[in-house]
Amino acid sequence: MKSTRLFSPLLGLALLLVSAGALAIKPPMPRTKAQLAGVWVGPDAWGAVLRLELNSAGQGRLVVRDLDSKSNLAIYEIAIKKIDVNDLSFSVSPVSKGAARIALYGTNDSNAIDLVRYLKDQGDGYGVRALLIRQSDLQSGLQDLKGADSQLPAQPAR
Repeated sequence: MKSTRLFSPLLGLALLLVSAGALAIKPPMPRTKAQLAGVWVGPDAWGAVLRLELNSAGQGRLVVRDLDSKSNLAIYEIAIKKIDVNDLSFSVSPVSKGAARIALYGTNDSNAIDLVRYLKDQGDGYGVRALLIRQSDLQSGLQDLKGADSQLPAQPAR
């Protein structure tokens, strides 16, 4: 009889502790324009290389070098229009001659921006994804990999 009387309060206490613990877990705050400031670089799904430069006000430019066009760069003036949790939307204005009309959207996490260029010049349009990381992180990682060369075996394992 005593065990059944204790069961209900203990169950209530356990549920209270679990719910309090769940409330303590908060998702990370969305990044601000100032936190996104810097230079982001990376390839897209078609092999183009992108460089996104943002200042602390969320303005900057996007430079795109297509794989098949070694000399021509597409340059755009951009500004972050909206940050909705981790989703980004940009206003885009072509600067260079021949730059395609695009819309630009993205998702940011702590280490990268998953960027989508939506090309509007080709009929209904289509999106091309790019994964951009901070240029400083890329350079640091490349230096670390170069340093690991001395630790690698002379012949690759088969």
